[in-house]
Amino acid sequence: MFRAQILPVRCVSRQSRQLVTQAVASKGFGTKSKVAPKPKKDQTAPEPCPCDSGKAYKNCCGTVHRGEAVASTPEATLRARFSAYVKGDADYLVSTTHPDYHVNHYQVPTPGGAPERLREDVAGACNKFAFTGLRIVGTEPGVNDYEGYVSFEYLSRKRSAPGAPVTEEEVRDTAAWSRTAERCRFLRTSSGTWQFVDYQTATFDSSMLGGLQQQPEPAAA
Repeated sequence: MFRAQILPVRCVSRQSRQLVTQAVASKGFGTKSKVAPKPKKDQTAPEPCPCDSGKAYKNCCGTVHRGEAVASTPEATLRARFSAYVKGDADYLVSTTHPDYHVNHYQVPTPGGAPERLREDVAGACNKFAFTGLRIVGTEPGVNDYEGYVSFEYLSRKRSAPGAPVTEEEVRDTAAWSRTAERCRFLRTSSGTWQFVDYQTATFDSSMLGGLQQQPEPAAA
């Protein structure tokens, strides 16, 4: 996960992200989503950030995607990449993927046209699958200040048809959602940007996963 770019495809709607997290949580293997406060009658609710920080997207990963802020840590970069998957921000995903990933994943001598191949791969994946429920399990430092690791988990399910939105019925079909746990490595470039390099499927102790219930916290607009 977070090892490629996507074309502008909306993976899971705001309402669906909240419903699926609550539905899975009710089965005992997911945490409850942090929800935004109820808006006043003359206001619309701020769009929650897909990274489940509890903040509004425009004030969270949105600032990174718009170039108004920089993800200063591996975790912040991971969160912004997850949100980019949901929002279809291919440019951000390209810019935060290290050239070494292109070389190693596509078995090419130089990055060359690998980013475009990566873009196509993830565009196909996002059309076929929906993603939601990001949860950071932990972070670890690397061998120096230029390396860091992020362990996390997320939910995904196959769409009924390529690019089809997730329906409320599909949201509540908890058996169709799969939980994936991964550990990603990031390297910091000379410009200060953290880039995804490689990953491994992780196995965490059950106490570290989403089975523990947490009370939802109000979102900060």
